[in-house]
Amino acid sequence: MLDVAKTITSAFSGGFIKRLTQYLHDCVREEVKSSTFRNLKGDKDNKWVVVEGQEELFTNFDKPLLMDGTSSSLTELMIQADMSQKEKYLIYGYLFLTGKSKGKKNNEFLTPLLYAPCRLERVGVNISCAVQEDMLSLNTGALAQLMKKEDEEEADAMLAGLLDVVPELPLAQESLDIFLTTLKSLVPELEIASITAANPAESFYTTNFDEDKLSDTIDLDSLDEIGFDTLSLREKTPKIKVEKLTLERTQAVILTKRPSVTAGVLHELIQIGEKSSGTMRENALNVINREYLLSKGKLQQKIEEKELKDFFPITPLSLSDSQEDVIKKIEENDFLAVCGPPGTGKSQTIVNLVAHLIAKGKTVLVASRMDKAVDIVAERLNALNAPYLALRAGRANYQKQLNFDLQDLLSNKVDLDSDYADAVLVDVDDMKELLASIKRYEDACEKIIKLEEAYTELQAEKTESDKAIGELNFIINRLTLCEIETARKIIAKLEKNSGKSDFFATLADCLSARKIKKLLKNKNITKGEMLSRLNFELDCEEFSAKLCEVENSIYKIGNLHQIMNKISTLKAKQKRLAVDILRNKRRNALKGLLSDEQKRQRLIVHAKSLVSKKQSQQTRLLENQDFKPLLSAFPCWCVTTYAVSNSLPLKSGMFDVVIIDEASQCDIASCFPLLYRAKKAVIVGDDKQLPHLSFLEKAKEQSFLNQYNIDDKYQLMWRFRTNSMFDLANFYSTSPVLLDEHFRSSKPIIEFSSQEFYGGRMKIMQPYFGSNADVKLVCVPDGRVDSDITRNMPECEALIKEMQDIIAGSDPKKPVSLGVISPFRGQVELIKRAVMQVFSEEIIRRHGIEVGTAHTFQGDEKDVTLISWAIAPNSHPQSLTFLQKPNLFNVAITRARKKVINFISKEPNLLPEGLFRNYINYIRMQSAQKLAAVEEFEFRNDFESEVFNELKSLKKQGVFDYEPHFRVPCAGVEIDILIKNIAIECNGVKSQARQRVSHLKKQSVLERSGFKVIRVTKREWDLSKNACLDRIIACL
Repeated sequence: MLDVAKTITSAFSGGFIKRLTQYLHDCVREEVKSSTFRNLKGDKDNKWVVVEGQEELFTNFDKPLLMDGTSSSLTELMIQADMSQKEKYLIYGYLFLTGKSKGKKNNEFLTPLLYAPCRLERVGVNISCAVQEDMLSLNTGALAQLMKKEDEEEADAMLAGLLDVVPELPLAQESLDIFLTTLKSLVPELEIASITAANPAESFYTTNFDEDKLSDTIDLDSLDEIGFDTLSLREKTPKIKVEKLTLERTQAVILTKRPSVTAGVLHELIQIGEKSSGTMRENALNVINREYLLSKGKLQQKIEEKELKDFFPITPLSLSDSQEDVIKKIEENDFLAVCGPPGTGKSQTIVNLVAHLIAKGKTVLVASRMDKAVDIVAERLNALNAPYLALRAGRANYQKQLNFDLQDLLSNKVDLDSDYADAVLVDVDDMKELLASIKRYEDACEKIIKLEEAYTELQAEKTESDKAIGELNFIINRLTLCEIETARKIIAKLEKNSGKSDFFATLADCLSARKIKKLLKNKNITKGEMLSRLNFELDCEEFSAKLCEVENSIYKIGNLHQIMNKISTLKAKQKRLAVDILRNKRRNALKGLLSDEQKRQRLIVHAKSLVSKKQSQQTRLLENQDFKPLLSAFPCWCVTTYAVSNSLPLKSGMFDVVIIDEASQCDIASCFPLLYRAKKAVIVGDDKQLPHLSFLEKAKEQSFLNQYNIDDKYQLMWRFRTNSMFDLANFYSTSPVLLDEHFRSSKPIIEFSSQEFYGGRMKIMQPYFGSNADVKLVCVPDGRVDSDITRNMPECEALIKEMQDIIAGSDPKKPVSLGVISPFRGQVELIKRAVMQVFSEEIIRRHGIEVGTAHTFQGDEKDVTLISWAIAPNSHPQSLTFLQKPNLFNVAITRARKKVINFISKEPNLLPEGLFRNYINYIRMQSAQKLAAVEEFEFRNDFESEVFNELKSLKKQGVFDYEPHFRVPCAGVEIDILIKNIAIECNGVKSQARQRVSHLKKQSVLERSGFKVIRVTKREWDLSKNACLDRIIACL
């Protein structure tokens, strides 16, 4: 064990985890730079000082540039840079892109094209500026905007071409000329200032900030606010007004924000890389390191299988088998990937998991890149009304609200006694007992249903036997199985003595005959008759005796319907009990917290630090104070990945479990500190939906991988540009879980996605009757796209007309929500303008009309979605390639709850083979066949047919208004008979097909889908058909 500990220690101190943090740090640093600013004056927090004269720092990059130490602007820049290292960074930029691009609205530029991180430091009376890297970075964010094209691949190719000629340091004139020539060829409208400009700085000012232009675009006072030295600007009197796009040979030192999505990550990655090995073994990163050591043969210790005893979930919301697997497996594993396809209840799974963990005394961190995902979980948890359950951190003013909450708690303003009568005495053991009771009753129901099937089989055999033998002659009274067995033994003796005539044989025959007559209570039986017929009659009577015995067994277990009602009552109680357990846990935790003097005092310190105006003091308190009292007050913290560093201290394993939602859209680096903060990790996402976006250059990523000696195997898994946190989790999770119950849409809407992307494993929880036109195709015959941009006006007009029809036919009391999706930005903008022109603000608000690309609707849903594919005969081939990106395509077609309407402007038969054509053909097949009416199926047995026909007859008689259906596909099973929301299960006839799930498991699935289940058995139907029908009608 000592050797194992030493191996892990050495690995952490100078091995894999440290190299990973360094690699991710460099990727994030470059990502921040690559996706940064386009217009410095667009954010007043940007501050910069222009360096006058010719460029010297990049030309002599190994020597610091000495600048005027008496400059108040430069001094302030240096001080602010030191004070805000977490949120901002200094760069030295050269070649300023200024002015406006032709034909692009709101596309004004003021940004350096080449830059590098730098550091300002006072040296005597001067301030030195030193470059912190030996590579120049290209402002790809600004250039991507400048070279923005409808064809993303073309834009990427242009950018890649420019990246190839970025000059190296020290900056040489030849390499700079090559770069500028290439840039000019890619952006012909760009005017490049001459190198012979007498004063580049003056040219920069005069061209872009002249007095003539100030009245239209710039306020000098606002320039003062954003940190620009305007003294010389005010003294200048420029002669001309220039709007053209220009590249000025000007340089400046700039203090700018890091993008919000990566704020603090750089700092925390450095800190994690410097942590000791002991802290690493306390958190989820240990899984990553252990796998590395095992793969390298440096660790021989086998991972021990954890045996989970007495597992039972404590969940306030309904729970599927796969959701229960998530809860069970995180108790067995330290790292778990959960794949959640569209509409499979990811948020509900997380809420149930958090509730279970808190009920077991655990602390949980819930994080996501998306505010909405975090908000939903926090809101649903707090809706359970357990005090101080979940804290939504990272929002504006959340610290002030947290301070108020803590002050209320500390001053005894929170009532922890009233309204707790039902909760105060409950504990987790009560849930264990309740679930055991439910299991007993469910087992009893399964036994009854099997006995009912046995009864039906026996009844059928008895009927055949009765037909064969006719009326019984000798057996005039009912016999028990024991009596039948006795009679058989007597007959066997008679048969044995048959043909014998000695005294003893005759005596035995007489005694046997007397016994059988007495047993059957029939004196009129002769020996010959007895041997020839009585055996047949006993066979027939045996069926009757067995039927009686089966019926008695059923009665001993209980009444099926009463037991089912009991189960329903207990399941309703289960949800209330889970909430009461949570409330009692929180009550006891808060009371214990307030009664502990030291913990109470620490809470007071935390409360005061939250409203401290000194950010540095607040940060130190977060890092140095014991955070456990605050976790006792709020056991679940919900925060976005970009806000976590400003909300929580970086402490190893401070939470028991971290849950990362929408992990497919989370980059690996921003999740690394989350894994550090928790002992276990649950990573929830879907690699078939939209991934995270990265602006990192491929070449730089590869150079970082090589620089830190990341092996080829791990290069595949840890690629920052292309791999999300969910991709990584799939590698390290040994027991991934697929959430397979889809609740959002009907079968026609989701079936294509299920088959194409998820191997057909999704169970669709909505019933399907085979005639719904839930997926529609509209072909626009005269549709064409514009030559310069993918914009299709006829398709837009057809879509607006369809929207008008939907809105006109919508129930005003229940307005349908509408979403409009197009893969192309040009078409999105065209439809947006049309929607605003045609529909009033009130209609747009009432119907929740949104227009956007698939990215707009990631994680969202609408009643009806209208998809303008904008594919026409004159479309560029690359347009079709772009819209067929699987992740984008999957998101677009799965946003609707009720209906998807697709618009295309090209004859479907002329579409090339591929994903899009397959989808269009799928829609056409649905429209032509409507997937075959369910009533074309055959009944599985005569009993189902009889029940259905009786209900059909009652419908015709007007007894009820709802149409009955049979063999309705739903949730991966078939409902025997469905009327409205009543699922009628016809039991007692054994199915010929192999049953995949138990009867009660099937019932649980249907109840989660919102159905009430009624059971009708063949035996009860035969006894009293009317009583069975009355029970069904009473529920309608």
